[in-house]
Amino acid sequence: MRNTHTQQSPGRTPDVFDTMRADHRTVLERLLRLEADAERLAAGDARPGDEARVRAFVAHLEAQFGTHMCAEDELLYPALASALPDTRSSLAPLRGEHAELRAMLAALRSTLDEPAGPARNEQLAVQAKDLADLLRIHIRKEEAVVFAVAERLLPPDELAALGARLARTAVPDTTHTARPPRDTKEG
Repeated sequence: MRNTHTQQSPGRTPDVFDTMRADHRTVLERLLRLEADAERLAAGDARPGDEARVRAFVAHLEAQFGTHMCAEDELLYPALASALPDTRSSLAPLRGEHAELRAMLAALRSTLDEPAGPARNEQLAVQAKDLADLLRIHIRKEEAVVFAVAERLLPPDELAALGARLARTAVPDTTHTARPPRDTKEG
C-alpha cells in the first residue's frame, strides 16, 4: 500500500529523520571514546581527562535519553502504531530496549559516583561496553525499520510535531570539548 499522506520527492528524507539520524551518528561516534576511556580506567592506564569525559558523556546520554528517546516513545512509536497497527508487536521490543538502556545508564551513573578504585573502574568498563553494544544494536534496528517505515508512512503534520519536539529539546554534544581538570598544584 502506497502512502498518500506525504508529498515528498523520491529519495528525500523528512528533516526530522535527518535530525534523528544525526543524533544517532553523534552518539555512535562518542561511544567509541566512552569505551576507550573506561577501558583505560579499568586497566589502570588512565590519561588525564578520561574520567571527566566519561562523566560528560554519561550526562549527555542522560539528556539525550530524556529528549530523543522520549520523542520516540511519546510521538514516533504511537504515531507509527496508529498509522500501521501491525507494527505494534515490532515496536514493543524497541520500547523494552529503551527501558533497558535507561536502566543501564542509571547503573553506569551510580557506579561512576562510587569512590574511584580498581573494582569500580573495572565495573565502569563492563557497563560502558554493555551499554554501547545494546545502543548500537538498537540504533541499527531503529534506523533500518522504524525510520524507514515512518518516513514513508506518517503524515506531514505528525512529522512536523515530532520535529518541533526534537527542536525544542535538542541536546548539544559538548562531550568532545570536555577537558581534563587543571592541576592546581602547578604555578
